[in-house]
Amino acid sequence: MIDLHTHILSDIDDGAPDIETTIEMLQMAEKNGTQIIVATPHVIEGRWLPDWQEIQIKSEQADRLAKKTGLKVRVYPGAEVFINLDLLALFDKKGAYCINNGAYMLVELPALEIPDYTEEFFFRLQSQGIKPILAHPERNRQLRQKLNLLKNWIEKGILVQINASSINGRFGKEIAETAEKLLIHNMVHCLGSDAHGLNTRRPLLAEAVEIMEELIGKEETKLIVAENPLKVINSQEIEIKPVKELMNKSGKKNSFFGKLLKNLI
Repeated sequence: MIDLHTHILSDIDDGAPDIETTIEMLQMAEKNGTQIIVATPHVIEGRWLPDWQEIQIKSEQADRLAKKTGLKVRVYPGAEVFINLDLLALFDKKGAYCINNGAYMLVELPALEIPDYTEEFFFRLQSQGIKPILAHPERNRQLRQKLNLLKNWIEKGILVQINASSINGRFGKEIAETAEKLLIHNMVHCLGSDAHGLNTRRPLLAEAVEIMEELIGKEETKLIVAENPLKVINSQEIEIKPVKELMNKSGKKNSFFGKLLKNLI
């Protein structure tokens, strides 16, 4: 498994506070079955604006210490860029803030709205040869009600990463049902834990992967948790499958929430 979205780097954002926590998070991830982790600290104008070189150095340090402690999990650099037109000037150099210095960039929307410059931001990234990956759209309140807009973005080449904790219900029923809908309609391309520490937001994927296998099968799940993210790391092209016709509600037959409730009764 490959975790494409984590905040494991120490003392850089609201993730791991120190290198000891970083190593413990890597140990936890490896024990859970993760082989590769991409470190994606926040890049937010006016709040967290780490230098790309600092992110790379800290990622190399985490990878080196992981090897030294006998871990097999590997660490690659990346960033979670909060959408803002003013930040575009930072991306004039090829690979800056992109996953593994490559072609793909993880981009985050605000939790409650869709800025009116969102499509311009995507277009300008693409015009610079950068392929945007939208982080956890299932958590955006407006976008949950406008999945056809997300469908349109996907058809324009925007990839989608959803959170493991969204799939297994830790962000609530509405977000979980949206994550399910995205999965069964071919609207997910990568998975991430969005881990911030060792307690509530942890670097764990296995439980979500089991749910995904029930929903969309093992082959499609493997594509999302292994094959596509490896292509991201290597800057290779990813096939964007046609989005299935969107429905108002997911079918009850595949609803993992229905199964969870049934098991509790």
